[in-house]
Amino acid sequence: MAFLILLTIIGSAVFLWVKRTRLARDRWISRLSLPGVWQSDAPNGPWVLEFAGDPTTGRFIERSGRATERGRWRLLGNDIELESENGATRTYALRLFENGSIGIDGPGRERRVYVRQRSNVVPLRKRQ
Repeated sequence: MAFLILLTIIGSAVFLWVKRTRLARDRWISRLSLPGVWQSDAPNGPWVLEFAGDPTTGRFIERSGRATERGRWRLLGNDIELESENGATRTYALRLFENGSIGIDGPGRERRVYVRQRSNVVPLRKRQ
C-alpha cells in the first residue's frame, strides 16, 4: 500500500513538472513570435530576415544587398535550425532579448541582433 502511494506521488510530481515545462515553452514561443520580418544592422551591412510559417517551423528568406538565402527553419529547444535550399543545414543559438529583439549566434551569423520591423497593418479579429 505504501508503495502505491509513493508511486502515485512520484507520478503526480513528474506529470506536474512536464506540464509546467510545456507551458513555459509555449509562453516563450508566444513571446518570441518569430514569423515576420526582422532587420539587423550588422557591421558588414544591413540584413533582412523574414520568417514565414507557424510559430515553430516554416520557410525563411534572408537578404543583404545582392545576397539572398532561402530555405526552411525550425526551432530546436532554444536553438534555431536553418536549412538552405542548397542543402546546407546549420544550427544557431537563439535568444529573446526583449519583445521585438532577438539574437542569432553561430557560424556566419556571429552575435547578430535582429529587431522586428513593425507594420502599419492591424490584424482584424474574426467574428465568432
